[in-house]
Amino acid sequence: MLWTLNLGGGLLLSLAASGQAPAVGPDSRLPGLLAERKALTDRYRDASAQRHSLFGNKPSKKDLQEVVDALQGIVDKDQQIVDVLNQTAQAATTTSARLAATTTHLETSSRDDRNLTAQRLSELSNETENLRQREKQNIAKQRDLEAEVAEAKQGHFVRDALIAGLAVLCVGLVVALRRRR
Repeated sequence: MLWTLNLGGGLLLSLAASGQAPAVGPDSRLPGLLAERKALTDRYRDASAQRHSLFGNKPSKKDLQEVVDALQGIVDKDQQIVDVLNQTAQAATTTSARLAATTTHLETSSRDDRNLTAQRLSELSNETENLRQREKQNIAKQRDLEAEVAEAKQGHFVRDALIAGLAVLCVGLVVALRRRR
């Protein structure tokens, strides 16, 4: 039993010596259990120091029973502390697994969002390039049409000039015919 006392005390001392407090939340039972364990170790120390024997400086049966009861209380309290630590470790493992799942989900979602964004940017880039090509084609068509209009206007001018020249020639012929008569 003394071995269990030393093991439990060693565990708690190693936590205190390493500067790490056990994970304690606001609703944790651990601080209360540690305080109760300290009270039990004080009781054990007091019980083991008692010497009420009739034969001198030896512990009596009652003294030994108090020591045994104190040690049993410490062992029971250590078991409660270990149970709380196991529950805390299990809760931490569950939380860790939940966080890992959330992280994986967020990474997947982020990757999907990046892929979707890259795809959309590629589509927009292609659409922009298509619009540029159509604009170039429309500009070329417009130039061709402007050239045709200019050519048609020039053709009208020549035709109109020929008509005017022929009209003048006809008038001149009519005037010449009248003068001859």
